[in-house]
Amino acid sequence: MNPSTRPATTSLTPSSAATTATPAPPRSALFARLQARPSLAIDGLPAELATLAPGHVHIVYAEPSPARDALFWQTAANALRGPATVLSARPVDGIAQALREHGLDIDVRGALHHRANLCGLRVGRAHGSSNGNGSRAAGIDTLTDALQALADQCAARHSVVMVEGAEACFSWDDGARLSREGARLAAWCARERLSLLLVLAPPTDDLDEIRRPADLGSLHARFAGAAHLSQVQGQYTWEVAFWRDREAVLASRSLPLRFAADEHRLMVSGAGADGEGEAAAAGLLAPDEHRVIVCRDAVAHERWVPESWQLVDSNEAAVASAGGAVAATVLLHYQGNRAFETLAEQVHRLRRTRGSALKIVVREDQEAMRQHYELLLLNLGANLVIARRTPFARVQAMLEGVQGQVFSRPLPADYRTALSAVLTGSAIGYVPPAEFIDTVRGAVEQGRTIRLPHVLLRLTLLPEVAHIDALRACRMNRTGDICSADADSVYVFFFACRLDDADAVCRRVFQRPLEALFSGELRCGDAPTIEAALNAFAQQAAERTLPDYSGWLQAREEASAAAVAEGATVAEGATVPAMPAEASPQAGAGAWPEDRGEHRADIRAEITGENRARNRAEDHAEHRAEHRAGPALPLLSPLDALRPAAAAHATHSKPRTAPTPAAVPLKARE
Repeated sequence: MNPSTRPATTSLTPSSAATTATPAPPRSALFARLQARPSLAIDGLPAELATLAPGHVHIVYAEPSPARDALFWQTAANALRGPATVLSARPVDGIAQALREHGLDIDVRGALHHRANLCGLRVGRAHGSSNGNGSRAAGIDTLTDALQALADQCAARHSVVMVEGAEACFSWDDGARLSREGARLAAWCARERLSLLLVLAPPTDDLDEIRRPADLGSLHARFAGAAHLSQVQGQYTWEVAFWRDREAVLASRSLPLRFAADEHRLMVSGAGADGEGEAAAAGLLAPDEHRVIVCRDAVAHERWVPESWQLVDSNEAAVASAGGAVAATVLLHYQGNRAFETLAEQVHRLRRTRGSALKIVVREDQEAMRQHYELLLLNLGANLVIARRTPFARVQAMLEGVQGQVFSRPLPADYRTALSAVLTGSAIGYVPPAEFIDTVRGAVEQGRTIRLPHVLLRLTLLPEVAHIDALRACRMNRTGDICSADADSVYVFFFACRLDDADAVCRRVFQRPLEALFSGELRCGDAPTIEAALNAFAQQAAERTLPDYSGWLQAREEASAAAVAEGATVAEGATVPAMPAEASPQAGAGAWPEDRGEHRADIRAEITGENRARNRAEDHAEHRAEHRAGPALPLLSPLDALRPAAAAHATHSKPRTAPTPAAVPLKARE
């Protein structure tokens, strides 16, 4: 072969030039067989899956990542201490730096074996088909010529040749050419008695709008092993398609990988050495798992933070700093409901771009986060939400607790779709039956995206209790909580509420004890039971015209407000009574008569005693309601929700008539 046609290979070791001038005598076949067979640098990997068969080709597909760097350069660092050859498409400085990071400094005298070779591969753009990574392929000739030059000049027989970044040399879209290229590499290894390890990025699924990648089996037909270093849900996995071990072939193996805690070495998960702790045996998801990026506002009230934490000025700066992170921890600051949409977008963007191994933690500050907002963030990618007023020591312990975790929830494609599930309309309190049914159905359907819990209660009225009285006793002050009524029941819907919290919410919402208004209840806490109850409600609304109590409630509220205002006016006028003319000092009467003073004192004492008695009674009733342990009403069977309206009427002792407005109380006579 003409030397001028060979590709330019740059040797980084002075000893390589010397070996080309005076080649060493060939070693005997017995000595070659006694040499240790090269293997992959993955701790805990079974020998039959790690050893490179002599005189054969092995290929590993891996996207550029810390795991790929650890696999290739740690294996290269081990191999270069013996007669091995490393060929990389990286720049010269990048090659030296990669080896230095993995424990081999080539500038140190004696660090490399005297028969080791470290070379740079310059792959030019040549005519040919496109490769699977979007660039023009240089052709397999570029790679085979470089390998032949190394074999002729400096590579030791029965050694290993490692190649990184030669994706452009293969015809990924042409199955026939790919098969011939694989056959040429296999023939070269057998002829030169060298093992070849290729570490390449896998071809993309779509080369362009027309062409698709060919079947890789045609390339592997004459290889001794093929594996894929993949990342699934943040966890690196060693997936073996097949691997030859002497006379046997192992196929379809999958092993989870971690990083060693003390150095950038890959290890099989759980394959720690004897005597090591569980943390060391478990390993790290990535070398940067101990890195913590913190928004300064999230720790603004703390007197001290660990020196190893990286403080940034804002949440957006924290997102930017995590641009190259794999398994680091990012602590974001919750500023309140006004900035919640921005925070949701940042959490979703981090999780979508940085993968499942990244830990995203949100810390509350001045304002507590609503439950459905917290649930939304957990579904958008957050690992943890830290409540406000949590001690800083507890915060550090919680951050330690999420180490090693992998986010496994299904991630929504668009955060706006998930955000719409927690945004309620303007409805609050009583709404007509038709609006109630549509609103509840819409809330349940939107909440399916993030599995948002809701509670629907059907409360059966006592025969002597009118609808208007029960609805007036239901005072809702949270947007999304609504109520309505049918022929014999009151329906109450609590937005973003868990079934276990229904008792506490009912005690807060109803101004009167539940047992004084209702004879039983039906609780619905999941989508199927809520839908069944709504269907029964809609059936009643279709069979008969259910009254709309909006006007009644509004009239009652206006009457109560007027009565309260008039009572306040009377009370204000009674506090400073007009002094009679005969009792005024100008009239010369002197003072109030004794009988009038005694009468006024008796009236005050009577009013004060009544107020105290009433306050004690109200406090006692409220205290009883607050500390009631179990549900106040007997639970109804879910079949009651599907019972016809006529059967529901038959359960009452006397028929229910249309509600009539209560008489306005008369003023107290003087």
